[in-house]
Order: sequence, then C-alpha cells, then structure tokens
Amino acid sequence: AHAAAVDRALRAGRAGRRAAPGPATEADFLREARLGLRLPAARGPAPDWRDPARVLVTGATGFVGAFLLDRLARVTRAELLCPVRARDAAHARRRVCSNAARYGLDAAPYEHRLTCFPADLTAPRLGLSEERFGQLGEAAELILHAGAHVNFLYPYAALRPANVHGTRELVRLAAARRTPLHFLSTIAVLAGFGTAGVRQVAEDTPLAHADHLTMGYAESKWVAERMLTEAAEAGLPVAVHRPYEVTGEEHTGICNTETAISSLFRVIAETGVAPDVPLPLDFVPVDHLAAAVVHLATHEPADGRTYHLTNPRPARLADMLARMRAAGYGIRELPYDAWVTELVRHVARHPGSPTTPFVSLCVDRSNKSDISVKEMYLDDVFPRLGRANTDRGLAGSGLRCPPTDAALLDRYLAFFRSSGFLPPPLPRGGT
Repeated sequence: AHAAAVDRALRAGRAGRRAAPGPATEADFLREARLGLRLPAARGPAPDWRDPARVLVTGATGFVGAFLLDRLARVTRAELLCPVRARDAAHARRRVCSNAARYGLDAAPYEHRLTCFPADLTAPRLGLSEERFGQLGEAAELILHAGAHVNFLYPYAALRPANVHGTRELVRLAAARRTPLHFLSTIAVLAGFGTAGVRQVAEDTPLAHADHLTMGYAESKWVAERMLTEAAEAGLPVAVHRPYEVTGEEHTGICNTETAISSLFRVIAETGVAPDVPLPLDFVPVDHLAAAVVHLATHEPADGRTYHLTNPRPARLADMLARMRAAGYGIRELPYDAWVTELVRHVARHPGSPTTPFVSLCVDRSNKSDISVKEMYLDDVFPRLGRANTDRGLAGSGLRCPPTDAALLDRYLAFFRSSGFLPPPLPRGGT
C-alpha cells in the first residue's frame, strides 16, 4: 500500500513534466554554456548606469520583478522598460500593474514611467522585430534580468529556451552599448558543491559540479551563469546576484506562496508532523533583495563579480516550528525518512495539495549521492557561502537584511493565516 501511495504521489507531483532528458555530465553543461556569438564593437555613448535614463527589467510580472520595479521607481528617475508575455502593449501594462497590486504595491505613482511591451524570452530577439530589438539595445543603460521559467520538476531541456536562450538574447541586446547586465540567479547553482564534499564557497569561486545538481531549474541557471562568465571575458559588463530563499516583504509579510518552503509550512500545518532536520531558513525578504540589487547595480561596476544575497542571521526549521507551536499548531517531529512516508501518504490522499508539485524533491535521489534533492540543502551538506563582495558593495548603504528571528517568522505566519494559505491550528499533532 505504501509503494502504491508513493507511486500515486510521484505521478501527481510530476504531472505536466516533459519527458526530455537533460545533459548528464559536466562536459555537457559546459558545451551548453558556450555563448556562441561574438560581441560587436560597442557603439554610441557609454551607458550611464549610475543614473540611468532607461532600465530594462525582465520578469516584471513576477514576485521579485514587482519589487525591483518599485525600488527602481523610488531611487532612480529611469523609464522602466518591461518585456512581458502579453497580447499587446496595453495587456502588458495591465499585467505589470496588477502584479504589483497582488503584492501590495501601488504602481500608480510610476505608471507614467512604465513602457511595457509584448515579448518572449524563449524566442530569438525576445520575439521582437530586428528594428525594435536594436532600439532597445541602444536605449537601455542598465539591464536587470529577473525573468525565468521557474519549475522544480521540469528537466533542463524544458527550461533551456527561457533560462538559457533568453539570457543569450539579453547578452546580444546588451552588447550594442556594453550595457551592464545584472543576472538574478539562485544559490541552488551551488548545491553540487555540497554533495561533492566542498564545505565553503566564496562568491567568485568558479562554478563547478553541475553534474551533481539533479534539478533542471538549478542546471539551467548554472548554464546561464557560465555563459555570462564567457560574455564578461569578452568584454560585457556583467554581475550575478544569487539570493537564498526569497521571502515575504519585511513589514507586511506579504509573499509568494507558490514556493517549496511555503508548501512545506502548509503541509506541516495540515498534517501536524514535521521533519527533524537541520534545514536552514536563510530568508531574504523580497524588499531587501530588491533594494540590494538596485543599489549594487547603480553603485558598483558590473565587472564580473558575483554577489551572495544571503541572510547573515538565518534561522532553522526548528525555529519556525517553535513559532507555529506558539501560534497554536500541534506539531510532532519525525526522522526524515519517516516524515517523507507521512508526506507521501498525505499527498496521495490530497493530490491537489500545494505540496504535490514538490514531493519528488523529498523522494528522488540526487545525482552522485544517495540523498534526496531536499537533503542537499541541509546544514551538514550544503556549503557555507561567503559574502565578501556583498558586504563590501552594501557598506554605507544603510541596507540591512533583517534577521530571521521570531518577529519575522511571526509576521510570515500571520500573512499565511490571514490569506487563508494556512489552515487554522489543530489542537494536537498527528495526521
């Protein structure tokens, strides 16, 4: 019965996955990461990235993108150029503004500075005419590339068009004036270091161990980063930003609940059981992330550096469990394998659960190690991350990542409850 439950849960969790095998070796990923184009001679005046007149922002209809636009509007005078999947310009603008409202932001004060237009990261020239693409390249003085196809189930080949080819097209666009290109990546590109036995990774440590990554999304970001390294070596101003867990706004707690960590909290609330594991809660509130990226982009040269946007004062899962108990949730902890059994049973009974798309991360074995993908991120596996570049770049800015303390965790729990994402507390633990 347990095996049948596992099978049902995994089939439900992988619904929609495209059966396309991705590269399996480091050499394959390195081949994928070849830029495959020569940068033309720069033309026109050098972009004024410190005080840009126009900033191109991809991912403007996403969680991070909404806060990037809001921060740019507050601290720059720039026209905000937003390529968006849309039928026409009016539809693109509506999508950007409604996305801001979804996360408690008001786009009205800067709506007159928004230039939104239909585009497609998966298409050559972003789906634009050659003339329009060229005009964008000449207009943009700064590029923040936050757009991506985010999916933790799809294999690399399904994510390559948006996450790799789309990044290559932005290199092509930025090359016209050598416009600084800031790439929003993820610390997931470093998970392979941990299973390879590396305990410490500095920001500028060359990427490696792609064949340990296992997850297509992390693989696609790894390849895009390596491609940008080649672009930087060819003379393009590039910077890479790797946030840890991007979480809700510091003061309101409003967040994107369609994430693996949010789904974990929900299933714990629903079942009353939690894994007894050293899972770090390295939370980076989205408003701090946006402020940090915009500050670095407008104060530090894009000279190929990488920034680890992590929380200097993270918490652990046990800290969130303590706050959930204080809020009335009855929770008992189980060893990881026993908890996964309970998780699979729960998802088999409730295939529509928000946790369903993430269950395979807890069950599937990672490449080159006999642990699950989720276990790659535990304290005793995932490497320690240096943040010297980040600390130096933000020094004197007044920007401080709030600690993942009881007050912040309570704020997130309050949002989860008020939004209906979490059920009311159960009187006792158990399923």
